[in-house]
Amino acid sequence: MTGSASSRSMAPLVAAWKQHFHLAADGSGSYNKGLNLHRQGAVGQIYATPGRLTAAVAAKKATHKAALLLPELTTTQWDILVGRLTQIPQAVADLLANRVPAAVADPGLAGDMAIVPRPEEITFSCSCPTGHTTRVCDHSAALGHAVAERLANAASLLLAARGMTARELAALVRDSLADTGPGPLPPSTDGTVRADQLFALAAHRRPHPPAPDPELDAVDPLTASLDDPPAPCPSAHDLEWMAKDAADRARALLTGTAEQPHDALADTVRILATPDGVRRLPQVAQTTGHTEAALRTMMIGYRHGGPAGAHATLAAAPVATDDLERARETVYTSRAVGLGTIDIDSDALTDTTAGVQIRPGPDGRWYPFTHWRTGEWRPAPGACDDPAEAYRAARRARAARPLRR
Repeated sequence: MTGSASSRSMAPLVAAWKQHFHLAADGSGSYNKGLNLHRQGAVGQIYATPGRLTAAVAAKKATHKAALLLPELTTTQWDILVGRLTQIPQAVADLLANRVPAAVADPGLAGDMAIVPRPEEITFSCSCPTGHTTRVCDHSAALGHAVAERLANAASLLLAARGMTARELAALVRDSLADTGPGPLPPSTDGTVRADQLFALAAHRRPHPPAPDPELDAVDPLTASLDDPPAPCPSAHDLEWMAKDAADRARALLTGTAEQPHDALADTVRILATPDGVRRLPQVAQTTGHTEAALRTMMIGYRHGGPAGAHATLAAAPVATDDLERARETVYTSRAVGLGTIDIDSDALTDTTAGVQIRPGPDGRWYPFTHWRTGEWRPAPGACDDPAEAYRAARRARAARPLRR
């Protein structure tokens, strides 16, 4: 959970942890020394496993492994908590969206069971001499203060230490709602409802019964009788083409015959290919894992062949060996001059001598490419169902582009 709103929602949980941890330290001088260590950034990554919270704590040129030991909640206690959470639509929505709900910060949510352990339930351990005696030391105290700070945005730490991850808790809530479904989501105090919570609830509810097969009657597009609008608007012909394209896509979706790979990556590349999209290139490279160079090549492929063209720049679509052989024979016999060989390489047909390549795309068409640098191919316009025509398109693009080595 992130953001100031999330921090405020977990404030009771943080306050309860601070109070119980302070009482568990029982007035030891290590409590304040540990606070200083925490403020100096001595506490490393905190790890939560059932029954314990651990972290490496650096102090005086040495690093110690500190731990806070907490009792796991029983199955009965978790069942009580799940029963209470299922009665709170906001909590259900948060869990279904893989977030820890603010409701777990309520100590009275499940009767006498609370996520924060009682002071007497918190014990200490550390690799330092004091820690071996199970008494609080500077390092385990520093860990306790670090936990208090991080609970505001990572309440799942405490859930995991009590024996249940947020994902496992969400699965229990989901199973308990299998027959009833979550209730309506009430608005917050300012009268608004979170869109992500609404989506999580809607995604969990049972789907509506399938609609009857639609009757898709052919209609004459309205744009056929329009005059061209003033610049810079598209022409009437372009509007007609866009309307037809939208209708064809809708028809394919309704009849279950859509073949274009309209996935998240293709849609991302579509946005990048717009005039203002290229400024998002560094961020997209970081989130998708593709290099900026690969994304730029996909943008070219998208402009030439849409989503399928973008995917073809990453790799050729799998094709049966017999189909590749037939395509190679078609291309070979169509050449005016039979110089060089056409090789089958990773489901693509490559003419190394001419510096061209054609690849099968996910939509069944062949996509032309020209050699750019060693090991790199650039997409070219002219995708076609006929491999020979796609090969000729690649040759035309090569003739218009100087060969790079």
